[in-house]
Amino acid sequence: MKIMKKYPPWKLIILFALLSMSLQGCLGLGGGDTDYKSVTTGKNGDVKINSQQAVFQGKIYFTLNRNLYMLDGKNKEHLMQLTKGMDVRDPAVSPNGKLIAFIIHYKDYSDLAYMPASGGKPTIIATGYGKFTPNGASVLSTYHWFAQPAWDPDNEHIYFLGDNQKHYWNPALVGNYDADILDLQVFKMSIHDKELVTVDDMENAQAVAYTSIGAGGLRDPAYRPGHANELVYTSYKYTPPDWSKLAIQINIIDTNAIQNSIKQDANPYNPKYHPGVYASEYDPGVSLTPEKADLTNMQPAFSPDGNTLIYVRREDATHMSLYTMPVVNGVTSDPNNPAFDPNSDANTKKGLSGYAQSTKLMTGQYISQPVWSPDGSQIVYYDYHDNLFDLWLAKIVKDPKTGAYSIDKNSITQLTQTNGNLDADSRAAWSR
Repeated sequence: MKIMKKYPPWKLIILFALLSMSLQGCLGLGGGDTDYKSVTTGKNGDVKINSQQAVFQGKIYFTLNRNLYMLDGKNKEHLMQLTKGMDVRDPAVSPNGKLIAFIIHYKDYSDLAYMPASGGKPTIIATGYGKFTPNGASVLSTYHWFAQPAWDPDNEHIYFLGDNQKHYWNPALVGNYDADILDLQVFKMSIHDKELVTVDDMENAQAVAYTSIGAGGLRDPAYRPGHANELVYTSYKYTPPDWSKLAIQINIIDTNAIQNSIKQDANPYNPKYHPGVYASEYDPGVSLTPEKADLTNMQPAFSPDGNTLIYVRREDATHMSLYTMPVVNGVTSDPNNPAFDPNSDANTKKGLSGYAQSTKLMTGQYISQPVWSPDGSQIVYYDYHDNLFDLWLAKIVKDPKTGAYSIDKNSITQLTQTNGNLDADSRAAWSR
């Protein structure tokens, strides 16, 4: 009552509004304007970093206006620009933290490259440069697209998305299409090869996972830490009965299964594994989330120990959520069973068993691209507020009894104010 006597109603409204904003800052819900420091200027205005509330360890890499930057948790007021004059996307830091791989994008193609994580001259290990030539009534393109590199734990091999085998497949095997396969698939190559992936050099890159043609290809490859030769990715495929709706799901695969099958195939012109059509994927990938029309589970990222995935699930047209789920072991291969079939009904059921234990962490309009911190204590992700994407941080907590994860809601903090300069279609990376 005393406060009512001291302040008239209109002053109370202002007082409570200021108190609310102060509490939001204390709770980590974005921070006050004084917490943000201008660190660079982009084409859409200043880029600011939350230098006070956004506490993290290690280095976060992301792109602004297609330039690669590094933000160090020890010095958030000095954002380091690593590239200039290139259209850079999808940075990925090697496990030892010494190298960073990325994509250089051009009008008709892209290149796969890497350089020291502190910056320097890029080394291109796969170029998509080609040419257009007449081919009857159509045009033959030898250009190629690459995307989303991911490192092998040996720090010497890179997994990536590519259409570099688009001329390779016999049309009779892949649905009798007249056009080339443009859907991106997962491949692997050494950073020491320094050779060009071209139409004339099919075997330069090892095939890791195939796709269903015409549905959009694969996305989000990520190696499983601590588990030999396992990789997850997002698959897009059309579903029956009318083949008009997409099922977007997360799969896991033995990275050497296709290569081993090629070596063992009695008839190389009719291989066991090859790209498929509609809902068919003729590869040894195992579903970790259901194949169901209009169900979207995507953008998986492993916890540092490789036992848990954080991923994005679309709830409806305007809501996306972050979930975690445990990853079952022993579904990609069985060295003690020569007759092991990763695509058997029993193994498919086993692969999906972790999905039932999924835990929702948070929901937003367009939450995307989650990345785990190297110590497993935080996540960074893109979120959409006021018609803009920015990077956000949150503390992730594991229940010691149940093993389930949750988000410390008081820790949710906006890391950047980029005014539209952030490239939200380009994954971020986090290293020690």
